This record gives sequence, C-alpha cells and structure tokens, in this order.
Amino acid sequence: MFEAFVLICLMKQPDVCQTLQDTEGPYSTEKQCEVRAYEIALDLPEYMPNYVATKYKCVKDGDLEEKKNI
Repeated sequence: MFEAFVLICLMKQPDVCQTLQDTEGPYSTEKQCEVRAYEIALDLPEYMPNYVATKYKCVKDGDLEEKKNI
C-alpha cells in the first residue's frame, strides 16, 4: 500500500513550503498513488490559490512506519 504526499510552496515565497498528505489513500499500487498526487496538484489552485505543487512522493506503508519510529 502507498500513501501520497505533495509538497506545495507559496508562489511569491518559494522557500515557504508545506506537505499535504492525501486523505483518500492508501493505494494498492504506486501508479494509483501517482495518479492521486497529480489530482491533488490539479485541484490545488481551487483550494489554495497562492500555492503551487512542486513535488510528490508515494511512500510504502512500511517505509512510513519506519520513519515514524525514528
């Protein structure tokens, strides 16, 4: 299973960024996760017009748990 994360940054201050975590996942394939990340990026202007999506990452559930325990 994969979780989608999208890094968004302010257009006028590109050093001001935050990470969005998808609330619809997890997804059984990495491809499904990637599609969802692109959907989030496409919908972003409607919800957060001053931000732009700059990167995305699909993280395996096991990898996410390892990072939480560090």
